[in-house]
Amino acid sequence: MKRLIMLGTSLLSILLISGLMLSSCSKDDDDDNGNGKVDPSTIAADNLVAYFPFDGDATEEIASLTPTMSPNVTYVTGRRGQAYQGANEAHLLYDLPANSPMKSLTSFAVAMWFRSPLVTGDPEPTIFEIGKSDDLFWGNLKLALNRLDATADSLQIKAFFLKTGAEWSGQHVSYSDPAFQINMWMHLVIQYDEVTSKYTIYKDGVKIETNEGVEDRKDGPDGDPLGPLSFANADVINIGAWRPKSEGTAEDAWMGWFLGNLDELRVYDRALTADEIKDLYDAEVSQMDF
Repeated sequence: MKRLIMLGTSLLSILLISGLMLSSCSKDDDDDNGNGKVDPSTIAADNLVAYFPFDGDATEEIASLTPTMSPNVTYVTGRRGQAYQGANEAHLLYDLPANSPMKSLTSFAVAMWFRSPLVTGDPEPTIFEIGKSDDLFWGNLKLALNRLDATADSLQIKAFFLKTGAEWSGQHVSYSDPAFQINMWMHLVIQYDEVTSKYTIYKDGVKIETNEGVEDRKDGPDGDPLGPLSFANADVINIGAWRPKSEGTAEDAWMGWFLGNLDELRVYDRALTADEIKDLYDAEVSQMDF
């Protein structure tokens, strides 16, 4: 009898341990890697058209692009691994393949970890651009920082995006917010949605209140909603510089170089939903070592 009781106790122990193991495995299965970490590239993966990890080099991982120009670029500790470090005369230039979806974006989302000093006086930096072979100045899509007074307590982000048609039309949008902190890492998503004709910015997964509606410039400030973008002659991705200065002969003092940091830069061929942006931010944070 004693032997049977001991056998029953041992069997019960095995069942309990097995149950705990099954429970633990079931919980781990909820995570992509079984450790609470989620790969950010799984968020809106079908619409991710460019990814720059900047983990010690400038390779773009979706189309395996390598820069044709990369003067003075260095890498420092970032939010994940290493990050792009801007400097005077530092920039990256990539040729767009003929079949690149970035040649014909009608909507976009650009997501990135971003850190920048305050921009005062000259020069004004370009952050990111999908360039245009017959317009080195604005290109098709440009993200930049505006110059502010030295007493400003936050950054001002500027965007330009192009729509071509019977007449040239495009949008310039500049926005300041106390949430755009100076010299502090932020996860930004800057995007335009052709369905709503709205431009929005998210910081750390949270929407920043902006004047979202954008109008077709050829019709003036009271024109029609901009609708789908239509890029023209898109030829390069440009990071960190004004192309007229880095590739041309311009010597304008106000055209400058991005002096801050970029990490985990992603480009999507549509605007992301609020849930996707929050999921992307949470996934990015899950990858970090604190």
